[in-house]
Amino acid sequence: MTVINRNMCIYRVQSLLLCLFILMTPFIFPNYAFAQGIRFTGSDEPIEGRTSVAFFSDAVPTFHQAFAINFDLQLPNNNTIGYIVRIKEKNQGSIFNLHYDKEEGQAVFRLNEEGKTSLITMRIPLEDLIERHWFPVRMEYDLQKGQIKLQIANEAPQSAAVPIDSPYSPNITFGRSDYMIDVPSFSLRNFRIGNKEKEIVFPLRESEGNKLHNASGEVMGKVTNGTWLLNDAYHWHKHTVMHSSSPSGATYDPKRKSICYFNRDSLEIYEIQTGVKRSIRFLTPCPMKLKLGNSFIDHEENRLYVYETYYEETYTGPTVVSLDLDDFSWRIESNDYLQRELNHHASYFLTDSRKLLLFGGYGNMVYSNDLLFYNLTDGNWSKPENMRGDSILPRYFTSAGRSEVNQKIYIFGGMGNESGQHIVGRKYFYDLYMLDPTTGKTTKLWDVDRKENLFVPARGLVIPDSNWIYMLGYPEHLTHSFIKLRRFAIHDGQYEELGDSIPIYSDKISTHANLYFDPHLKKLIALVQESDDDIRSTLTVYSLDFPAISESQLYAFPGPSTQKNIGFYILALSVLCIGTLIYKISRRTKQSESAVPLPDEPTLPEQPQTNCIYLFGDFTVVDRRGMDISHLFSARLQQVFCLVLFHSYNTGISSNLLTHLLWPDKPKDKAKTSRGVAINNLRKVLSELDGIEIIYEEGHYRVLFESICYCDYWRLKELLTQGVDILSPEILHILERGEFLLGMDDPIFDKSKYDIESMLIERFQKYIVKSREEKNWSSLFRAADALLTLDTVNELALEQGLYALYKGKLESRATLFYKRFAENYRRLMGEDYAYTFEDIWQRTIQ
Repeated sequence: MTVINRNMCIYRVQSLLLCLFILMTPFIFPNYAFAQGIRFTGSDEPIEGRTSVAFFSDAVPTFHQAFAINFDLQLPNNNTIGYIVRIKEKNQGSIFNLHYDKEEGQAVFRLNEEGKTSLITMRIPLEDLIERHWFPVRMEYDLQKGQIKLQIANEAPQSAAVPIDSPYSPNITFGRSDYMIDVPSFSLRNFRIGNKEKEIVFPLRESEGNKLHNASGEVMGKVTNGTWLLNDAYHWHKHTVMHSSSPSGATYDPKRKSICYFNRDSLEIYEIQTGVKRSIRFLTPCPMKLKLGNSFIDHEENRLYVYETYYEETYTGPTVVSLDLDDFSWRIESNDYLQRELNHHASYFLTDSRKLLLFGGYGNMVYSNDLLFYNLTDGNWSKPENMRGDSILPRYFTSAGRSEVNQKIYIFGGMGNESGQHIVGRKYFYDLYMLDPTTGKTTKLWDVDRKENLFVPARGLVIPDSNWIYMLGYPEHLTHSFIKLRRFAIHDGQYEELGDSIPIYSDKISTHANLYFDPHLKKLIALVQESDDDIRSTLTVYSLDFPAISESQLYAFPGPSTQKNIGFYILALSVLCIGTLIYKISRRTKQSESAVPLPDEPTLPEQPQTNCIYLFGDFTVVDRRGMDISHLFSARLQQVFCLVLFHSYNTGISSNLLTHLLWPDKPKDKAKTSRGVAINNLRKVLSELDGIEIIYEEGHYRVLFESICYCDYWRLKELLTQGVDILSPEILHILERGEFLLGMDDPIFDKSKYDIESMLIERFQKYIVKSREEKNWSSLFRAADALLTLDTVNELALEQGLYALYKGKLESRATLFYKRFAENYRRLMGEDYAYTFEDIWQRTIQ
């Protein structure tokens, strides 16, 4: 066996082992290692939208002598109060509930015997519970003594005598329960109930659906209007978007849990926990001219530091300034001028020595590999003289962070070359160095040879333990692309992707992204600052629960016989991995990256000719005879039908909400009459179709469909819920009719339009990324083409569609594809698209 073949075998075995490790992770590690829980919607939403979680909704367990209920709570970040949990026993008269309230800065918990008396009252400083983020609650039932004991957080337990007997079969409901509708917007996790004889544990690690499963995967409860928290560890949560018309900077303040977004004249502060945003206008502008707005926070003085290293024109002002975060006044810190353009350098503020470390950067056609320090005490820049160890090649787009375990600085990746001269050309680096800031020694840990799916790291490495480094990465060479979270093993460089993606527009040098970790909130914070002219910018704030998870972990629980068939799963996954690996190896030997024919049109399923309702494109209704009766639907009937339809996936729309949306200015009696007339007229028109009716139950209107009646919106929701491929012929045919609710511009439909369109756009964008990574040019083009049908001026779709045509050797179709985009752009924007076909084509094929 040659050395090359032996190395290839070793590489393939390592890849197989990594694949197996990633897939087996949900089985190797205990459930509590990952995010879990349910978020409750409380009294700030209509009753029909509030959360109810019923444990043991079908079969209730029975306990003798004693049992305990344990769970963790997270308090709401709004002002909602109400009932957290309600416990009743069908054979015993007493019902118990736990109520939460806020009084004078204290969280007040009351355990009540429902309808009779308050048994236990516990007052805990609200700040203490918010500081803890999650806190435990324990309720012990002593059935022999007739007693309940309540303990919350670290408070001393309190007991109360209650009328309970053994045996006891608790029916437990969190949130809305029967007529108890006042609910706080809290979160719940780690629910378990039991005694010495038996314990039932609910991991609450589902990611979708309305069923509660115990640790063995058995269905033992029901969720209504709940949000599974596991999704918060996979899907980035978009908090807010802020704008600046002049050069600006941004950073995260972990002390205040807030984002600081500033320019010379003002500061915007966004609080992650509460969502509160405030703007501060400086009494005097920043004394330094801002260019890139590089910044960090010194918590010792509670100041935001801003620095610049280079200006194109002659500049004589300060180069480092700071902002007092108490009174928001500026102070000049230094006039020491590096006069070096260091775009996309890595930086880290060393709090112990009060020094800012800089490494790398690009400017004046040169890459840097210098380590530089700015001393906050004397206000000077310096280059250390005692650096030793492994040298790091010149580069930019590099990233740095400090380990929480050993306090070493880690520097990862970037782009550059050995000479440091840009004219020589650049290569991507995927290597890791460890720097000891006390001794000045640099140690190279590993170097990964990566040829495909190239990316550069964003600013900021997160290193919470001795095993992993977390980073954001994106292909900076694409104007419209996506940021992905990755974690690399510190000891050998093996890696995996976590979470979904974040879009980024990276056409200008001032565009960048920053990653932060808040250990108290257990969240990763991503700041994406984008610019189209290196002057104005947009800042988008995202967060992701930590530890982040992969897509396989998102859907890992529950599985059939979750705890019983681990060996089977490992074997099956091993076979799958080996088969996939063999297939990929054989495919590489048989074919290169050659032309892939793009299909003209997918085969469409047979379409119904009668009893049809279409909401994509023109509003169209076809009756049982195949006649178009759309003209029978007035604008008002269209509104009524759509509102009832959109709410029918849940409990329906209440009569009060329907009245409020459509007849807000009418007196109550006249509005009620108008609603009744409209509903009757709608029912009359729908009677021309088979398989559809409007029903009224418990104060709510709903649409009921039978299989004989087809509605494109309803069918699309079904397909998406079932996880059908977004490029399936049936989905594409639905979308080809045109814009959702075309011509219906009433604001009451804005949310419905946004929800369906954003969901589709997100899925198409993910499919585009996946297709490009897999080099499936046919799928890439179809996804881009479909995305342009949905969002006609989507530049990502344009560029990726052209790229697919180029790779598929179908350049002749490229001009028509571009022409369609440009015409739609002119029609919607009222101006010509800024780039010609030749501009886009050359940028695409480079």
